[in-house]
Amino acid sequence: VHLLGATLQEAIGRTLDEKGQILLLLNRRGYANYIACPDQTCGYVMACDHCDVTSVYHKSKRLGAGGAGGFVQCHHCFTEQRLPTTCPDCGKKITTFGLGTQRVEEELRNKFPQLIEGDTMLRVDSDTMQGSRDFHDALERFGKGEVRLLVGTQMIAKGLDFPGVRLVGVINADTALNLPDFRATERTFQLVNQVAGRCGRSSLPGLAIVQTFSPHAPAIRLAAAHDFVRFAQIEMAERERCGLPPFARMVRIVLRDRNLEKCIASARQTADRLRPLLDQSMRLRGPAPCPIARLSDKHRHQIEITAPTASGLQQFMTRARNDGILRPGAAMVVDVDPIALL
Repeated sequence: VHLLGATLQEAIGRTLDEKGQILLLLNRRGYANYIACPDQTCGYVMACDHCDVTSVYHKSKRLGAGGAGGFVQCHHCFTEQRLPTTCPDCGKKITTFGLGTQRVEEELRNKFPQLIEGDTMLRVDSDTMQGSRDFHDALERFGKGEVRLLVGTQMIAKGLDFPGVRLVGVINADTALNLPDFRATERTFQLVNQVAGRCGRSSLPGLAIVQTFSPHAPAIRLAAAHDFVRFAQIEMAERERCGLPPFARMVRIVLRDRNLEKCIASARQTADRLRPLLDQSMRLRGPAPCPIARLSDKHRHQIEITAPTASGLQQFMTRARNDGILRPGAAMVVDVDPIALL
C-alpha cells in the first residue's frame, strides 16, 4: 500500500527537479496505528492496557531492525512496550497497518533516494523535535534552503512563510474529519486551509495537493479552494439546526473513577440532580460514556448541557455549585465552552 498517490508522487519529483521546496502534512505520528493478528477468526487488536484506544507502532533504530525493531506506545497515557512478534492469542506473526509520519518518511526515502535523511529531508513531529530549539533549528535550515522537504504533523501547518515552497501535500486530510466532536469539520478545514496557504508565497506559482477519501466533504473541498465564507455558511447553518455553539453555550461534565460501576452511578446521580435546575430553554444530554471511555485506568462518563445564552448557563452553574452538585476535582471535570469533546 502506497501512502503517496500518483499525482502527489509525480509533483514531488517534479518540484525536486526544479529545485523547489516541499511541505508534506500528515497529522498522525508514528509508523502504524493498527497492530493486529492477520487471522480474522482470531480478531486480536493490540490496545493500550490503560486506555480504550489502539496502540501505535513506532520504529526505533536502537531496538534493532526488522519487524520487531520498534516499540508500541499509547498516545494518551504514553505507556510503552516492545512490539510483539507474534499474536498473544493464537501465535501467528503480528502485522501492522495504518499510517504515520515515520512511514511517510520511509516511503519518501525509498521513492526519492536523492532525499538524504537529516540532510535534504527532515521529519518534524513531537518524536523528532524534543524542544523549541530543535524546531527552530529545523525551520532555520529549511529557510536557508539546506533542507528541501519537511514532512510532519500540524507543527508545520501554521505560520510558516518560506518563499521557496512550491508544493504542499496533505497525505490524508481525513484524520480528524469523522471524530465524534461537532468541531471536527471546523478543525479539518482549518488545518487543510492553513497548510495549503504555505505554498506560492512568492512570485513563483505554488501547488497544493490534498489526498482524501472524502473529496466532496465541504470541509476539504472548500479548504482546498480557500473559500472560508462558504464553509462558514454551511457549518453555521448545521450548528444552528442542531442547537450547538455558537448558537448555544455548552458545559461538559466528565465523571471519572477507576471502578466502572461507581463511575456510572456517579454520572447518573449527577444528571438526576441537575435536571430539576434546568429551565425550558436548556437541554441535558447523557449521561453516556465519553468517546474515549477510559484513560489512564479511569472510566469516563459525560453529561452535556446547552443553554441559549451565557447568562442562563451561568445562573444554572451557580445554582448547581451552591447545591453542592458540581464539585470539580479528580473525580469530576467541569468544562465550560469545551474546545474538544473526546
